[in-house]
Parts: sequence; structure tokens; C-alpha cells
Amino acid sequence: MAQSRLAAVKNRATQVWPKLATLVIAACLLLPPLHQAAALEQVSLQLKWKHQFQFAGYYQALEQGFYRDAGLDVTIREGGPDIEVAEAVAGGKADFGICSASVLREWAKGLHLVVLAVIFQQSPAIILVPRRADISSVSDLRGRTLMDAPGSDEIAAMLKHEGVDYRAMPRIDHRGDPRDLLAGRADAMVAYSTNEPFVLERLGAAYRTFSPSEYGVDFYGDNLCAFEAQVKAHRDRAAAFRAASLKGWAYALAHKEATVDLILRAYSKTKSRDALLFEATRTAMLVGHDPDLIGAQDPTRWRRIAATYHQLGLLRDDALPQALIWEGSDTGMHAWSMPLLLGSVTAALAYLAYRRRRSMAAAFAWLVMLPPIVAIGRPRLSLIMSLLFIALSIPVLIFILIYNYNKNSAGMVSILDDAVAQTSRAGVERTKSLIESTESPLRFLATVAAADSGYFRTEQSNDLLYRALTSAEHIDAAYVSFEDGYHRVVTRIDEDRRRNDPRIVAVANWHASYIDAISFGLSRVRHRKFFDIWPHEVDEYNIATDVDIRTLPGYQTAKTTRTLAVTEPSINPDTGFPILSLRVPIFHGVDFIGCASANITIDVLSRFLDKHRASAHSTTLIADRNDGKIIAFPNMQKGVRVENDKLRIATLADIDDPDVREASRQHARTDADSFAFRSPANGEDVIAAFANFPDGFGQPWQVITLTPIDDFVGTLKATNRLIMVVIIILTMIELFFIYFASRRLSRPVENVSQQLQAIEGLQFDVPTSQPSNIREIAKLEHAASLLRNSLKSFSSFVPLDIVRQLIKSGIPLTLGVEPRFLTIFFSDLENFSSHSETLAPDDLLVQISTYLEQVSGAIAEEGGTVDKFIGDGVMAFWNAPVERPDHVLRACAGALRAARRMERVNDAWEAEGRPRIRIRIGLNCANVLVGNVGSSARLSYTALGDGVNVAARLEGINKLFGTTICISDSMYNQAQSDVYARPLKRVQVKGRKTEFMIYELLAFRASDDPELTVRDGDEQLCAMTWEASQQMEAGDFTASARGYRAILDKFPADPVAKFMLKECEERAANLPEKVGG
Repeated sequence: MAQSRLAAVKNRATQVWPKLATLVIAACLLLPPLHQAAALEQVSLQLKWKHQFQFAGYYQALEQGFYRDAGLDVTIREGGPDIEVAEAVAGGKADFGICSASVLREWAKGLHLVVLAVIFQQSPAIILVPRRADISSVSDLRGRTLMDAPGSDEIAAMLKHEGVDYRAMPRIDHRGDPRDLLAGRADAMVAYSTNEPFVLERLGAAYRTFSPSEYGVDFYGDNLCAFEAQVKAHRDRAAAFRAASLKGWAYALAHKEATVDLILRAYSKTKSRDALLFEATRTAMLVGHDPDLIGAQDPTRWRRIAATYHQLGLLRDDALPQALIWEGSDTGMHAWSMPLLLGSVTAALAYLAYRRRRSMAAAFAWLVMLPPIVAIGRPRLSLIMSLLFIALSIPVLIFILIYNYNKNSAGMVSILDDAVAQTSRAGVERTKSLIESTESPLRFLATVAAADSGYFRTEQSNDLLYRALTSAEHIDAAYVSFEDGYHRVVTRIDEDRRRNDPRIVAVANWHASYIDAISFGLSRVRHRKFFDIWPHEVDEYNIATDVDIRTLPGYQTAKTTRTLAVTEPSINPDTGFPILSLRVPIFHGVDFIGCASANITIDVLSRFLDKHRASAHSTTLIADRNDGKIIAFPNMQKGVRVENDKLRIATLADIDDPDVREASRQHARTDADSFAFRSPANGEDVIAAFANFPDGFGQPWQVITLTPIDDFVGTLKATNRLIMVVIIILTMIELFFIYFASRRLSRPVENVSQQLQAIEGLQFDVPTSQPSNIREIAKLEHAASLLRNSLKSFSSFVPLDIVRQLIKSGIPLTLGVEPRFLTIFFSDLENFSSHSETLAPDDLLVQISTYLEQVSGAIAEEGGTVDKFIGDGVMAFWNAPVERPDHVLRACAGALRAARRMERVNDAWEAEGRPRIRIRIGLNCANVLVGNVGSSARLSYTALGDGVNVAARLEGINKLFGTTICISDSMYNQAQSDVYARPLKRVQVKGRKTEFMIYELLAFRASDDPELTVRDGDEQLCAMTWEASQQMEAGDFTASARGYRAILDKFPADPVAKFMLKECEERAANLPEKVGG
């Protein structure tokens, strides 16, 4: 009855769903916008400058087909210094353009441009100055020469805000090359933060930037604009162009490298790939990292910008033009077509549900409710009673607990972020202070050298170098070097230097020396003096040297950039710890004559990082973001590594700190500046924060802070865990009483259910529980016991797979067979009739039962089906009723296991004084009929056909050859690559008209199973038999006889060789003698 209902539900459901599918497909065909059916509309976009990443989103919108999908054929026009975008768009020369915040001024001129989307949320315009210009604030620009670019309204606003008269500043033409700053042609230049700083960073030149946003002038940057009249006339086109452009920007920022490749390939090769990647990174910061917010604009912010223009006197008032900001729909027709479409589909579904509510309900019950029921099953009665209480009480407690935990965690994480940011800022400020406190005395030394270069070639200059050295404790050496190779230095003396140079006297604390200028043909000498208390000299000596300071890192950089140069860290050979070198160039007029330099130790910075932590267990370090070299680490010992007996600076990839290595790996993989990861050292969750040093520092350094989350939320977690434990304990106490009562009632029923499940799985040895005192349950237990015993007895007569299939299907067995390719197994015992006459019945029963147990067990282990026992014979097959693709190999394995197990049994019997009983096995694979045969009253699952008869004959042939396992040629052809089998001879069995080769199965080729593996001599015996057999097959019986004699020489008891030798000799004797010579 239930099956008929289910079939009816399926039938009716199949009638409903095709109609629904047809309706949905038809509706979906309406989804493509109508404009795609027409030709693409041609529009143009005018850029404000040359092709670069600044316009990457528009390139990708065109490349990826976003414009085409919007029905637009877009032409992108390159800009330049002579292109006025506002005039081009307002004059109809371009449909869309890239404008700036100056659109407010264009409105005042009568050029009514509508801002469709703001792409750059921050203006990239900055003022760029070199470190050597001694300009530390915007106010210092007063009277300085500015390399200016037109249209920099936000720059003018910033200067006015800081009291600098923008119009009165001396100006030179803007060539776009920041090298002009280094050459001294200008003191400052108007630049884009996305472009010009790249050149200085590549040169290693330190610089400063002044951004208007830092001084309260928060202008928008690039925006997408169109003429007001065009927007009103083609509103849908403007919406489509805007939406496609924003989609292009989201794609470009998510695929920066691919976009750079596109620019180089299709637009411009003026910039290098590295320069474009630099621009891409900076552009992403200006656009924003949230794709959903690209293009957003705020009227309030526009009003502030208008107010700034009014203060500058560039606008008569700060009123915002009403039509300035785009307020149209991004979807055009889809704004109404999508709701209409969804409404139509919903109405159609409701109509069908009304017309066929019963069939729909049944279909949904089948399609929706059945999977959860199958997955969950029917719960226990005791579980239901317990869950009712849990569902009513526990969720409320859990909700309160989770809500409080999340709120508190959010607060703690916010505190953590603030602490990490503060630590990063402190690390940056401390490092900058370290550099600046060293730079100041170096600039003084450079000034003195520029005024009188000969002064540092006198001994009196040692005092000045000494004062520079002792101006800060982190300065390890102060020196001045000149272009002619002359070099003078004053250093500190510590234990490390004494160990490195045993000639240094023990009382020395200071050292001064100079190296002669380079003179061709003359060797150079380093003149060294040592002092205990400056300037009391305690020792001196001279030593030849070939050191050329001009070749050391930073010297040429300072010469080229004409400003402070900070080198990468290197190992001080005297101390074994990292040092940095700072070099300030010395100019006599415009001529470079040398550098004033200092070596500073990192230990001061390391101690600072160790002392100033974001939390008790956090780690803060400074590293080079390009090559990963460690600049400063709280544990100085980990900042260096020993390789090949030499010290080198550790990197993020090989530092002796697994958390730092993992953070570096995750940072390289995700390109995120802040993320959480699991510590490989202790499994704790750690937050990593990467903060770059500010622009213009001169080195690509970054501060990395690793903070265990538990440092901030650990106490909160512990408190919540305690509360949870208390709630769980109280709940468990309450549940115990409810569960105990429900268990008393439900346990007997559950026991019966378990017994029935075990019976379904053909597990009959499940222990029974104590009978229930409830009458109905007791009767149910008795019925289950009767069922178990009956099915157990039934399984003894029918193959288990058949029984299992019968139980799972629930369909009664019927007569019927099917053709299938099977492997058939026959076995019996040699001379069983003689044994049965000589053995007592009990002994005979023990031996025959043991034999049947071993054979049937081996067959079952290899997935075979035991068909029947025929006296001492066993018939079995593989590949039915369960299909097994490897049934041939499984049959071979089963036969070998049975044979070798019987060998062990015979050994045991022989030791007990019982007679040995030898097993014989025949295997054949063939197409046969398999299935249920018999009568309506009694069935048998068996196999029929010629292939079965052949297997039985092969089992009997073993007697002729004295073999144990005889297999057919079809078996050998299937398994020859996996087994060792030796040929016997060609035979013709009863029922067959042709002869075929038969083989003796010996072992598996590649197996370490002792029941299957090759035994001593098997491989050699097989090879020798093959050779002799091939001679016999070729008709050379004399050679074959020699082969079989050789086998008997090696294996005297081999019955096969004996039999075949006799046959070869007989055949050779019956051959006719050759006539003639």
C-alpha cells in the first residue's frame, strides 16, 4: 500500500515539474537586456592623462567584455597635458571623462558635469621633498622652489591652510622626474603618491611627502563624469556605462598583475612593470578594498570640498549644484524587469500550487522531507523526552552566553587592534628617532667637511668625530671618507673587538684611525691609536690595508641621491651583531667630495622592541619587506644565523621562530596586512599585523607584530568556559532525572530494535538483554528471538549475499537465471572414501568439518559465494550475486589460501597421529548461467553451464598430475601477470571437442601474504617447467624430456615432471626414424 502511494506521488510529481521547468526556462529567456538584440552603441571615454594603472578599471571593463555586455562599444582616448577633459566632455567630443574635484569649478564656468562615480576616495596629489632639503613641515616650504603642475587645487588649499602663499612660491616647469629634486633643481614638487615616489624608492633616496588629507583638506580624486544634458538624454546608457566601469575596477584591483600585463601589452610601455605594480598597490589604497563601495560618493563630503573652494576664493559660495551627484539606477530596465519577472514566476507557481495542491504537497514531501528523515532516522523515545527539555531551556542560555561572549570579544579585539597599531607606530617612531638622532651629527660633520675638507686630515678632527660618536649610545663608529680614498674614523672598543684583534690593549676603550689616500704605486696604511679615557692615548700601531670605503654599501647611493642613505643591515665582523650604516653626502659647492658616515648597532632597537610589546606574549620585529631580512628582533641572537661557519642576517623565511615564518608565509599568500593564523609552535590563534614604514623613509621596512589572541580574550574565554561548565552541570543534573525515567520505559523497546537491526545485518551473535516485565514488550522480544533463530538457520543453507539481498530488497525470491562471467571453484579430498572406511565416525566428522571450515573461510575472505557442499566436495563461485571486477584474482587467492591452510591442518593432524588428507582444487572462468533454480517450493542459488563442468573436470585432473590447484587457460590468460603458474599439458575434458592447456597455480608474484607469496623453489620450478613444456609443444620430445629430467634433478619429488617425462619418452619412442643422412 505504501509503495503504491509512493509510486503515485512520483508519477504526479513528474507531471508537475516539467511544466514548472518549462515556465522557468521561458522566463529566464527574458532576462538578457533588450539592448543586446540591437547593435552596440558607440561611446567614448576621455582620460585625463597618459595610459597607466590610474585608469585600470576602464581597461579591464573593455577587455573583459563588461562594456559589451552592457550594449556599449567603448573607445578609450588617452589624455595628456594639452587635454582639458571637462571641455571635451561638455563640448561633445567625448561622452564620458575622468575628472577631479575641480568639477565644482567647472560648474561655475557653465560646464555642468555630473559625477557618475567617485573612483579615488582620496586624492593622490602630494608634495614631494628630498630629505636633504631640511623641510620637515608644509610651513617650511615658504620661499622654496616648487616644481608645480596645474590643476592641483587640493595642494593650494593645503598650503593656504599652513600659511604658505601658493602664488608667491618660486616655480619651475614640471618635467615629471623626481630626479630633479635630487639634482637640486627644485626643493619640492607636486606629485602623485602612486607614481613619483617609486623612482626615489628605487634609488634608495629618503624623502618626505605632504598629503592634503593629513592637513584637513580631504578632496576626492579621480571620478567618472558626463555632461548633464547627455545624462538626461541617455540615462540608461549612463547607468550601464557606470555599472560596467565599476565592475571593471573591481576586477582590476582583484587581478593587479594581469591588469599590469594588459597595460603593457595593449596601451603603453612607458612605465616598467615594477612601476605599474607600485602604482597598482598605491591605487588600491586610494580606491578602497571593498568592491561594493567602489564609486561611492557622499554629498556631505562634496559640501566640505565646495566650502574649501569657497575659502580659496575659487567659488562665489559653497552651495552644491543639485545635479552634480548621480542619483540614477544602475540597472536601467532591470530595475523594473527583474521584480516583474520574479513576480510573474511567483504568480505562476502559486497558480500551479492551487490547481495541483495535493500533488505539489506530495511532491514536496517526497523531495524535501525525505532526505532529512533518511539522514536523521527515527530518534529514541528517551532522546525525544530529553531533547524537549533541552529545546525549551538550553538555547536561551546558550544565546545569552554567545551574545555576551561575542560582544566582549569584539571589544577585546578592538583593544588588541589599538594596542598592535600603537606598538607598530612606536616601533616606527623609535626607528625614525634612531635614524634622525644619528643623521643630525652626521650633517654637522658633512657641513664642516664641506667648509674645510682638509680639517679631517688632521688629528684635531678626532675630537669632533669623538663628540659625534658619543652623541648617542647606539652609534658604534663615526667617520668621514673622501673621494680620494682618505678615511678617518673613531670607534668604541668592546670585548668583541678585543677578541677579534689581540693587539688591542686590554685597557683601551676608544679607537681612532685614518687610512691614507689612494696613491698609485704606493701601498696604503691604516694608522691606529687606542685610548683608555679620551684623549689619553695608551697604544698605537700601523697596518697595511686595501680597504676602499667608496665601495661599501650606501656610499654610491648617497652620491647619486645627494641625500641621506641608509644601508641594509650587515654583520659587524668585530662584534658579530647586525649594524646599519648611515651616510650623508658632502658637497663642496656642486661637487661631491665624500660622505660623513656612522655605524649604528641594532641592540638598542631590539631592547626597545623587547620592552614595548602589544601584550605579554606578543612579538614585534622590524624586517625588510622586499628580501625579508631581519632589521631588529627582540631576541638579538635570533636576528643572525650561522652558515658555513659565517654569520649572516636572518630572514623572515629562515629565522629561528616558527610563528614569524608562518606569518611571513601567510602574508605572502594572502597579501593581507592583518590576519589571524594558528601558531605552529603551540597551536594558539595569533593575530599578525604588517605595517609599512612611512613613505620616504628611504628603506622598504615594515613593522610586524604577532599577538596571541588569548592575551586579550583568554580571561574572557576562561570565564565563559566556567559559566558554560556550570550551566552544563546544572542542566545535566536536571536531565538525569528525566532521562532516568524515560530510559526505564524505552530501554526494552530499544533492545528489541537493536536485535532487529543486528538480524538485518545477519549478525546473530548479539547478546540478548533481560526480558521486560511489560507483557507487550515481552511478546515482541520473543518474536524477535524466533526471527533471529529462523534466519540464522536459513543462512546456513543459502549464500549470505543472497540472504542479505533478500532482506534489503524486501522482494520474495523467484525462479530465474542470468548469463554472467564467473570464476568457478571445485574442491574435494583425495581418497576420501578410503579414509571414511578406516576412520571412526567422530574422527571423520572432525576432519571433514575442519576441511570445510578452512575452505569456506578462505572463499569468504576473498568475497566468494559458497554454492553447496557435495559430500567432501565444495562448489563456489565469484562475481555473483555481487559483481567483483577482480573475481579471477580473488578466486586464485581463495584457492591458494585453502590449499596452504589445509597443509597446516595436515601437519597438525600428522603430529596428533591422524592421517593426512590432501585437497584438490579446480578453477575455471567462463560465461555461465547463474540464479535461482528449482521448483516453486524449493529454490537453490547456483551456477549452470559448460564452464561449471570444466571446473569440476579440472579438479579431477589433479589426481592425474599429482597437483593441488589446476586452472584453465582462460584463468591463466586473465591472471598471468599476477600469478606464478606452470603449464601441465593440453587436455580434452568430457563435453569439450578441442584440447586446451591447463596449468598448476603456485603463488602470487607480488605479495607479502604468507598464504599467497612465492615459496622457495616456486619461481625456478615454474621457469624450468615452462621451458620443458615449450619444447614439448614444439614437438621436440627429446629436448622436452631433458628439461623434465633437469626438473627432477632439482626437484626429485615433483609429480608433474615424472608424469611428463614418461609421456615425452613414450612419444619420442613412437616417432618414425629419419630416412637418409
